[in-house]
Amino acid sequence: MNNPIDTATRLYGLIGHPVAHSRSPFLQNELIRHYSVNARYLAFDVESGDPADTLLGAHDMGVRGFNVTVPYKQAVMPHLTGIDEKAALIGAVNTLKYEKDGWYGYNTDMPGLMRAFSHDGVLLKGKKVVVLGAGGAANAAVCAAAECGAGVILILNRTEEKARVLGERFAKQYRQVRFESGTIDAESAIAGMEAIGAGSPDTEKGWIAIQTTSVGMHPDTDAAVIEDPLFYEKISVGYDIIFNPLKTRFMERTEAAGGQAFNGLKMLLFQGIRSFEIWQDVSVPDELAEEILSGMKGTF
Repeated sequence: MNNPIDTATRLYGLIGHPVAHSRSPFLQNELIRHYSVNARYLAFDVESGDPADTLLGAHDMGVRGFNVTVPYKQAVMPHLTGIDEKAALIGAVNTLKYEKDGWYGYNTDMPGLMRAFSHDGVLLKGKKVVVLGAGGAANAAVCAAAECGAGVILILNRTEEKARVLGERFAKQYRQVRFESGTIDAESAIAGMEAIGAGSPDTEKGWIAIQTTSVGMHPDTDAAVIEDPLFYEKISVGYDIIFNPLKTRFMERTEAAGGQAFNGLKMLLFQGIRSFEIWQDVSVPDELAEEILSGMKGTF
């Protein structure tokens, strides 16, 4: 660190449970070092209790900002003074900043994924996108795809009703996007994709898939939420929000069918960078992001 700890040192941190696996302290402290900010970033494992107590205590100790992970991304929302419009639409916050009148919440998962798309040269405008899962991460993925101008977003989930409700909520905001839903089994997924793509010249290989479930995450790495090769034959680009392992079975199957595959490390990188930008009012360039990304890969 460039600056020693003193009475002016500002504190930032991560709250959630568990947090032992988090790469956020590495990322944020690298940014702090680069920008010579007199601050430190720590991970706080908040095992139980009301997040309001955590926020109140943190304010009393002079904490300036938090990242928020499971299980508190929604639980903290009633205790905030204000919530960013996109975070409210997504229904979860992962970044908190303390202002003069209280804590304000933001969701940086969505812009983080959008910047990952841009960095990888993946264009979603007018494209067909299939989102696997309908949980919290799927909300951010659907919002990102809609913001990028996707033409169709097909949401697949074990319970189709949850996928349908998710699509209907975003359809009110993004009227130019066609939202569809289905179950996450291979037969339903393939049938839905073929029905949507009927008559399109890129029906066979025109889909961008965003995998938002925990299937395939370490230590259970020998599984993909959909295994059928016919599904992957329709995928031109596959994004897996999982970053451990760095190459998931979903990614392997995407590549085996001739598609491009990306893991969730860049989404993690860019969502953390966006948090830092909110806290410090700076703009982090791609060159620095790439330098930090290289260091993050070395933490596995």
